[in-house]
Parts: sequence; C-alpha cells; structure tokens
Amino acid sequence: MFKSGVNRKAETIAVLDIGSSKVVCLIGRREPNFGVRLIGSGFGVSAGVKNGAVIDMEAAEAGIRTAVEKAERAAGVTVQTVCVNVALRSLRSQHMNVQTEFASGEVADRDLKRVLTSSLSELSQPEDAILHAMPLNWSVDDESGIRDPRGMFGKRLGVDMHFILAGVGPLRNLAHCIERCHLDISSVTVSPYAAGLAVLTEDERDLGVTVIDMGGGITSAAIFRDDTLVHVDAISVGGKNVTNDIARGLVTPSEAAERIKTIYGSALHGADDEEFMVPCPPMGAQDELHHQPRTVLTSIVRSRIEETFELLRDRIIDAGLEEYAGRRLVLTGGACQLNGVRELAEYVFNKRVRIGRPHGVLGMKDTLAAPDFAVATGLLKHAFMESTEAISGPPDLSGRRYKQKRYTGNSWGRSLQWLKENF
Repeated sequence: MFKSGVNRKAETIAVLDIGSSKVVCLIGRREPNFGVRLIGSGFGVSAGVKNGAVIDMEAAEAGIRTAVEKAERAAGVTVQTVCVNVALRSLRSQHMNVQTEFASGEVADRDLKRVLTSSLSELSQPEDAILHAMPLNWSVDDESGIRDPRGMFGKRLGVDMHFILAGVGPLRNLAHCIERCHLDISSVTVSPYAAGLAVLTEDERDLGVTVIDMGGGITSAAIFRDDTLVHVDAISVGGKNVTNDIARGLVTPSEAAERIKTIYGSALHGADDEEFMVPCPPMGAQDELHHQPRTVLTSIVRSRIEETFELLRDRIIDAGLEEYAGRRLVLTGGACQLNGVRELAEYVFNKRVRIGRPHGVLGMKDTLAAPDFAVATGLLKHAFMESTEAISGPPDLSGRRYKQKRYTGNSWGRSLQWLKENF
C-alpha cells in the first residue's frame, strides 16, 4: 500500500532473472549512504523455458538451482527468498480512474488506502494476475496531477491507476518451479520495467523514453514518462527466433546457427557481403561443410529483427503512445548486441537509440555491465527501492483476493464498513 517513506527492506536480497536462454541470480547487500553492493552472482542454462514460460519443470528447476548455488557460494550466504522477473507474452497494461468521497476535509492515509483498494476490487479477474498496481496521478476535487495528496483539503479524491497484468496459468507454473527449488518468492517485477530501472537516467524517465528488452524468447517494451512507468507490452519473438531462422535458412544445426549469429551476424548489409563466405557445418554425418554468402545471413537476421521492431512500433501506435513516449529509445537484452541492431531500430522507430548498460550497483564486474544483464541488475535495484505501489509481495494467483473488498450488503453493512475505515 502507499508507503510513509520508512524503508523496511532487508539488508541482503537475492534476485532471480529467469530467461529463455539463461538464469541469473544476483545477491546484493545494502550499504548505508552508498547504495547497493553486489556480493554474489551465479548463472545457469535455461533449458526448460520457452517464450518466458516454463515448459519443462525439471530442466527449468536445474537451471535455477545451478544459478542460486553459484551465487550462494560467491556471497557466502544461504538464499531462502528471491525477487523474480516476469516476461510473458500475456503481459499487458490497463489504466483506470477511480473516484471516491472522503469523510474529513483533509486527505489522510486511510483515504488513499480506500481508493486504492477500490481500484483493485474493480480490476480483479480470475484469468489475470495483477503484477504491479501503480498510482500515476492523484486528484483532489478538480485539481489533478498531484503526486501526494496527503494533507490537502477537499471532498473528492481520485487516482489514475496503471495496472500490469499477466495470465495466471504461466505464473502458477513459474511459482511452482521456484517452490520446487525450496525458494519463496518475495516479489515479482516485469522484465522491461526492471531493465529500465537498470539502464535509464532520471532525465530520460522524466522526459519520455521507451525501453525494449530483447530477450531470447520474449521481446518486451516499457514506456516511461514523468519518472513513472506508464505502459508495458510484450511479443513472443526473441533472439532464439533469429537463431532458428538461420538454422533453417543456411541448413545447419541450431548450435552452429547460434555461433554463426554471434560471429558473423549483422542486421546491416556490408560492402563485401557477396564475396565473404560463411562456413555452415552440416546437418548430418553424411553431409559436407558448405558455405553461404554473408548477404544471405544478413538478410535472414535483418528480416526477423525488423519484423520484431515493426510489431512493437505498431502496437505502441495502436495504444496512442507514440508521441507520448518521447524521442528516445534504449535497447537492452542479449539480442540487441548484434551488429546493426541499434541502427535498424533508429530506422524503424525514427527515434534516437542507444544500447543500455546497467549501472548504479556497487561491485559489478565488467562482464555484468552488459545489456543482457540489465533485467537482473534492475531487479536488484528495485528490490531495495521503497515501493509506492498499491500491492506488495508475490502476486495473488487465485483471482479472488481483491473481490472480497467491494462494498457489498445492505446500507447498514456499508455504514459499518465506512465507520471502520474512517474512525
């Protein structure tokens, strides 16, 4: 619920970034007056996750255990609870304006609590889980755009809420997989939000910026404006799709296609692409090594990444947020490190684009200050932040929690409810 400003976060926190290609566990410790220091990190192969969802419980569990155990050994601590990322194709934003009358002339904490609870009650749906519930702007009577209305005078209190939702089914599988590793989930953060916290400057978040996190199985976007997250979206296309396209187009095994993508891949054509021949390992033992011009490889890579950017651009336009998002775009995730991706994003979105590298955590090695560790770093920063969201802790996956908080019953029952809240 709306916090009073007192920070009660734990001194040591572990976070878990479960992606479609790797699992990252970071353990951080608060250093008073300095910030957050990284004290341990570990990595595992994410073999049981596809498009952000768990498809093989045992394989996913093995990757999580490996990452957590390595981080525990490095930090010298035992992890019992983790803050986890969520990157699913069902991620979506929903906005709602809620108005309520309040008893006294001065807005108090109980009034904020009542209007936030009312918004949660209205939105609760059995097929969706609320991951974030963020108050964007408050209003008192006819005055809007208020950041904190407590202490102001009026008769009507309102709030513009931003909810981030995801399908319950994949979340239940993810939660069960983590529980099988004997870990409890302390909180969840959607991946593009975490990536933004890791790589953006305060000015970028204030003036308007779009973050695109290009993961292995999911590409997600977050739009920030006025130092607030205002929109998220996700599509089930990522770096693994590029690898699969290369494997099919060049008729080579997937492992070889990943290596070809890393060494020779580019989203921009070069002057010598026709002459340069890319070695393609054979599919079977009876086949022979063959070669393809790099122009073929570049066409495959560019086609998939351009399609991905166009899908996200069109969805942002359909949401009416193209101008609101500002003139700047920041790319994170492993797939953004391919040559030419930044330039292609500038062409498709017609914005200034940079590659985002995580910052703001003490003790980070150079290998972790890379775009593909932005989500994990952002999770760690978010875990130590004082939240102003309307909900906290792990998401409710029952679809029932907030429905019980509606004002129901006869007038006498509603009067009792009003008395409990105001006296």
